[in-house]
Amino acid sequence: MLEVAPDVFINLYLLTALGAGVGLIAGFVGVSGGYLLTPILMIMGMPPAMAVGTGVALMTSNTLVAAIRHKELGNLDLKMGLITAAGTMAGAEVGVRLLHALKAQSESLASIIVMGALLVTLIIVGISMVREVMESSANLANGDGDSAADEGEVRTAACRFLQGLCIFPHIRFTKSKLRISGWIVLGLGAVIGVLSGFLGVGGGFMRSPSLIYLIGQPSMMAVGTNLIGSIVGLGVALTMLLGMSIGTFIGARGTRYVKGLAVRYVLAGSVVAACFGPACKMVYFLTNAGVWNTVAKIVTIAQMAIPVGMIIVLLVMANRHVRGVEVPDWAGRLLARRREAAAG
Repeated sequence: MLEVAPDVFINLYLLTALGAGVGLIAGFVGVSGGYLLTPILMIMGMPPAMAVGTGVALMTSNTLVAAIRHKELGNLDLKMGLITAAGTMAGAEVGVRLLHALKAQSESLASIIVMGALLVTLIIVGISMVREVMESSANLANGDGDSAADEGEVRTAACRFLQGLCIFPHIRFTKSKLRISGWIVLGLGAVIGVLSGFLGVGGGFMRSPSLIYLIGQPSMMAVGTNLIGSIVGLGVALTMLLGMSIGTFIGARGTRYVKGLAVRYVLAGSVVAACFGPACKMVYFLTNAGVWNTVAKIVTIAQMAIPVGMIIVLLVMANRHVRGVEVPDWAGRLLARRREAAAG
């Protein structure tokens, strides 16, 4: 047990296990994991300021590991990532100042608003992604050869509109095979930066869907590019980093065996699952009933099983597929072709 604050103890073995789960999800879907990390640390009893600082330390280290691996896999558009990161850094400063101003008024009010804002954001992003992946999956199941789900490219109306705006400079992103105004990419990063600075998360769970659905970047390329934009409690950070590094390596390596639709499925599942813990913690903040604090901790640990389970099942199916063993139809629609997987 590690004492992270007066009378607040956290089990190091539990932290390592949770870190491994977060790392597996982060490496597979290309996010820093902040939307999972910060609520976990706060629900486990860590003070908000320490939870945010620890989360930032973990996200930076975890992002570096994942970015290196995805660069080796060719899933990284450095130009897109750097422009998005520039906007995110500027916006994060604004978000942090808003958080500090709120904390100066009331620490408890700040906790309620941050947790509530994070919960609302997770719900909006989660519902949007679930709708899209279900539609893409249905199109693919019906044999729609032109479906964007097959190769991970999603052409939404918003994407076509933003790419069609002729605002100087109009930049060609060769790796992502698209052309769009640099100001749009920079502005998108700034908006996400404000939210990430205020919520104390890396913003990857917002940036990755934005790159896919608003910018038009292929899913696999968004997985790696998103990590560029994400680049204290030291004892907690190092403990969780041990598990996260292992999980991130496995998750990133697993992306070579699946299609973009599978990545979007797992990202949607992880965002939806991440809503339950903060929701229980919010009830505790509002009612001050101790049972809800206990429920929040249990749910936070249990909710990790959903996206982690999805990834494990996909990797098991991928292993069977590569060896030439027959897999269910639903798995076949989500897995890369055997020749592509072997080449990866």
